[in-house]
Amino acid sequence: MVTLVDATTEDEAFLYEVYRSTRHEEVTAWGWGDEERDGFLRMQFDLQQRSYRLQYPWAQYSILYKQGVRIGRIILNESPQEIRLIDISLLPEYRNAGIGTAFLKELQKRAEAHGKPVRLHVIRSNPAVSLYERLGFYPVENQEPYAVMEWRGNQHE
Repeated sequence: MVTLVDATTEDEAFLYEVYRSTRHEEVTAWGWGDEERDGFLRMQFDLQQRSYRLQYPWAQYSILYKQGVRIGRIILNESPQEIRLIDISLLPEYRNAGIGTAFLKELQKRAEAHGKPVRLHVIRSNPAVSLYERLGFYPVENQEPYAVMEWRGNQHE
């Protein structure tokens, strides 16, 4: 069973580790040393956090737990018009295990119950694009290198 708990300032090191795990392979391929790589990733994480807080000041930051162990993060922003999935990231050992799929399906049920779409931005090269498509998300806007995707349940025409 996976549960969500509000993130606190005490979770920052874990949130960074989740972020780092999503970019580690990419940045390692650049041939940088550990210190350069970690400095760059820390700077990128800090910038991402500031950007999210400016764009979505009311967003909910949560930690995903499975059997008492922190396994990832979720950032959501719900408004009267939509549910915005800002980020969902899992530690590598928990990816491709159906956890993200189960969470997204629950989010879709919640959105449908409230008559709202679910929207997200995803970089086109992200393997999660195929997951979103399988779950009925479709592109609504192109912001290279990102796609804006939306799910409307039975409201999609």
